Amino acid sequence: MTGDADVDAALGRHMRTAPADRGAKWRHRFYDLLADARFTQRDPRIRTGDDGFPYYQLDVPRAGAAGTIAIAALIELATSSGFGIAVNAAGAKPWVFTCGDLVTRRAFGTYEFPRIGVPSGPGPVMRQIRKPTADVSIGAPPARLLPGFVQPLLRRYFTQRLGIAQPGVLAVLSAEQNPPEQLVFRLSRADFRDARTFEAALAGVTWFLPRHIVVSVLPPDAVAGLERAFVPLLG
Repeated sequence: MTGDADVDAALGRHMRTAPADRGAKWRHRFYDLLADARFTQRDPRIRTGDDGFPYYQLDVPRAGAAGTIAIAALIELATSSGFGIAVNAAGAKPWVFTCGDLVTRRAFGTYEFPRIGVPSGPGPVMRQIRKPTADVSIGAPPARLLPGFVQPLLRRYFTQRLGIAQPGVLAVLSAEQNPPEQLVFRLSRADFRDARTFEAALAGVTWFLPRHIVVSVLPPDAVAGLERAFVPLLG
């Protein structure tokens, strides 16, 4: 059996790959190495990233040093507290897990899903629905779209960072959508001073969600029309 030191050394070599060359094959090998790797922790352990969200900072041990913590030991804490993880935080080529990436691991046992019907890209997808059609069904989101342990994190984000006192969410189901199930939050362009601020708020919402989940954006009049249908985010 390969020892931890060997795994850590292999991970260190793997991390030298340029970010632009980290395709699917690289990522899956990376996830395999994470299962047995142990990391050192930086001081402070949690630091705010350039995106304004907190990340737990881990480093691949230097040659001759031993790591003390596995990512698996942090996932439940991260997804209950609302932080991501930066791997090789001291290096020039870190790998960053958003909170949503760790939610994917906790809820589904994997770090990523194939994005069927979803354009490839580095983050979650938001789509504009200009006019809901008659065949759209709405209801409370199932756990496969919005795991229960994520709701308090989103509620805190809405209330404390966006100043929205009564955040709500819907699952929208339509055969005309791809994928058919998508999330809609009680969030409208009318709530913000400009489009840029609105888009930043939406990007923050998706930071907490798995990347294969699509968040649909409704026009302000549609959000207002569905006011009574939104399900409160649990706190």
